[in-house]
Amino acid sequence: MDEARTVEPLTRAQRVLAGAGGLFFAGLAGLGGYGSFASVQDVAEPWFGDQAWIVPAGVDLGILALVSVALLLEWLAMPMPALRWMAFAFTAATVWLNVSAAHGDVTGMVMHAAMPVLFITFIEAVRHAIRRRAGIAAGTVREGIPVARWLLAPFSTFRLWRRMVLWQITSYPQALTAEQRRRHALALLESHYGRKWKARAPADVVWMLSDGVMLDEALARVTELTAPKPAPEPERKPEPEQPQRKAPAKKTQRVPRSVATDNEARALAIIDAEPGITGAELARRLGISSRQGQRLLSRLASPAPTS
Repeated sequence: MDEARTVEPLTRAQRVLAGAGGLFFAGLAGLGGYGSFASVQDVAEPWFGDQAWIVPAGVDLGILALVSVALLLEWLAMPMPALRWMAFAFTAATVWLNVSAAHGDVTGMVMHAAMPVLFITFIEAVRHAIRRRAGIAAGTVREGIPVARWLLAPFSTFRLWRRMVLWQITSYPQALTAEQRRRHALALLESHYGRKWKARAPADVVWMLSDGVMLDEALARVTELTAPKPAPEPERKPEPEQPQRKAPAKKTQRVPRSVATDNEARALAIIDAEPGITGAELARRLGISSRQGQRLLSRLASPAPTS
């Protein structure tokens, strides 16, 4: 059910028209009562005698009382249809009594029935206005569906009207929005499950979408059901542990013996010629590393042990 809405107050022009209508209604009621009083009194005189005036006075006052109370209850959003029907019954009785006073003359019957019919028509117009404003304030007035939609799409419009009546949707634009969301959810289910989506989708979702209720929850469920699922990641097989390989030991590069003998001979010759030579210079001349040159210099330059 929609929330209550604020009713705009009548403008000055509307109040003036309403006041003028009330004056005209009072005049119509007075003339109608005065015109029918004598006719009804004449009809009731054979049965009531001198008290025949009670019949038209009681009927007219009863109609006014019923109409007043019925309008008040409509204003308070507590309508009581029995009061309306009783007012109609008393008005019909007044019309019948006035028509009987015409003694079969068609012109007289129409003249006697004109003012009571106008009275009832005016009362129904006032009741409609009061009921409409009270319903708008209470949020219970259901907006009508345009005739063009009934002509262009009668079956879907009837289903829309049915949901508005069953679930107390009073706003036509809100009903259209709900219908669009419902059809979108149906399209998603059909594209996901195929033509037999009603048999494959969850039963509660099918019920909510078929009756057009709890659409927020239904759409959330449909979005969850039809969302694309992420592709599963391939399982990774554990790699077998490989034994750790020991780094190959560095092989010391050994100088061939003949080469070493030649280097020693050349080194001795250089040391004898230059006693103060360094190991780096000796290595450069022999074409060996500085470390080997230093070791060779240390070994050859030291004096030989005595026996």
